[in-house]
Amino acid sequence: MMNKVTVGLLVFLLVLVGGLGYCAWTFHEEINLMREEMNTFRNEHVVRTEAIRGEIISLNSELRSGLDSLGTEIDENITHIADLKNSFDDNQAGIQALGKKVGDNLERIEVVSKELAETTSIAGSVMDASNMYQQVSEVVIRVSNGQRTVGSGFIYDSEGDVLTAQHVIDGLDEIYVITPDGRIFPADVVGSCVFSDVAVLKFDGETGIEPPEISDSSQIKVGDPVDAIGSPFDLAESLNTGIVSQVNRFTEIEYDEQTRWVANLIQFDAAVNFGNSGGPLFSADGSVVGLVIARVEPEKGDGIYYAVSSNKLKRVADSIIGQGYFDYPWLGVNISDLTPQQVQEMELESINGVLVSQVVADSPARTAGVQADDVIIAIDDTEIRNTAVLTSYLGEHLSPGELTMLKVIRGTDTLDISLEVGLRS
Repeated sequence: MMNKVTVGLLVFLLVLVGGLGYCAWTFHEEINLMREEMNTFRNEHVVRTEAIRGEIISLNSELRSGLDSLGTEIDENITHIADLKNSFDDNQAGIQALGKKVGDNLERIEVVSKELAETTSIAGSVMDASNMYQQVSEVVIRVSNGQRTVGSGFIYDSEGDVLTAQHVIDGLDEIYVITPDGRIFPADVVGSCVFSDVAVLKFDGETGIEPPEISDSSQIKVGDPVDAIGSPFDLAESLNTGIVSQVNRFTEIEYDEQTRWVANLIQFDAAVNFGNSGGPLFSADGSVVGLVIARVEPEKGDGIYYAVSSNKLKRVADSIIGQGYFDYPWLGVNISDLTPQQVQEMELESINGVLVSQVVADSPARTAGVQADDVIIAIDDTEIRNTAVLTSYLGEHLSPGELTMLKVIRGTDTLDISLEVGLRS
């Protein structure tokens, strides 16, 4: 019984040792297999590592090459920037030098401009009379009584209104307007102002003629060139040139053995004669500066001619066209220029001003308190040098019914007198 147990135990041990041996061998084989796989993985990893290392080395080489190239470009750009800075500094210096030259030239130009302005002021404006005549002569018309030319005029607007002198059409039964191209238009009198010697005519028909510009006569200076276009002695469309001799004249003019005082006159020396009356007086730019009305008679002198200023002309004409008449302003005083003797006797500081010799009864001046022997030295803050300035101011700036302020010297006192402008009848 014991032998069987022993044999069984031995067999069991043998089986057990065999199983353990087999397990050990199997484990050893698996370890060898794992070792081979590990070696394979290591070899592959080494290969990959070397490839990556090679790529890194290559990239590093390219990066270094790029950085070297970029460094070279930066160095070149720094050098270029330095060159540009030097060039800029040189240009800036040149600009400063050029600026100084420009400044010097501007100063020279300013000096030359002043000298030119002074020269021009001395020499006066220059008129191209031929060119001016070609531009404006078509607006100048002849005024006829049906038998002969009695005066001149010019087209005032596109409505058929024509301006001429009042004494030209005074007493005419028939009036005809003749344009430079020979067309004839019967005309009627719209109205006139005896005290300004201005009349407005109107005709029916289209002339196709552009009216001239009316200048601001307050800008006219003594010495300015002027042209008179008219029909003296029926010599149609004659041109005479001259200069402005003076402005704001107040002159007594004879009309058919009658005389009247006319204000707002431009004195000029462009020769005009019978037939020029009513014609326009042109400035260098071709605008109308006046309406020719009179001349000093040859037996009294020569070279002195008169035209109603364009500002007065426009004011009167527009009023006549609008309402058929012009209300002429009136103060109601008889005045005269001061004489040196009167200035001394009255102990005045200046000869500028006008002396009131008489105050008309029931006149605006009488109502306001103006007295004989008052000296008017200003009106509405405009200095009065003489009777011409006062009457010209009235004609161009005031109307009946308006208030005005006179500054007068009475004895040793200076007074401000307000009055309402009246109507001259």
